[in-house]
Amino acid sequence: MESLSEGTTAGYQQIHDGIIHLVDSARTETVRSVNALMTATYWEIGRRIVEFEQGGEAKAAYGAQLIDRLSQDLNRRYKRGFSKQNLRQMRVFYLYFQYIEIHQTVSGEFKQLENWQTLSAESLN
Repeated sequence: MESLSEGTTAGYQQIHDGIIHLVDSARTETVRSVNALMTATYWEIGRRIVEFEQGGEAKAAYGAQLIDRLSQDLNRRYKRGFSKQNLRQMRVFYLYFQYIEIHQTVSGEFKQLENWQTLSAESLN
């Protein structure tokens, strides 16, 4: 490969640095979006557990059995992340924040992502 001349080295450094900044920014935003989405997902899992428990008559017995079975089945499918302790924490997370609309934050994130994708698609045309 031909080496860059001195005149193009500065231009190369500028494009190189710009690409690094672009990729680093995209990765940071990806982590933020995933964190927001997973927070909303865990809140929703907790909500569903609580609502299922409240629908049964023997709440305490249902709760323990529900957590046990969900843990087994979800870990079988996803391999990790759904221990009994984690599911209980998701339940408590929902109970503590049940009046906060966490999912609205995530829907806002999706709107921003849609806008960015639209702008990106338009810039390609």
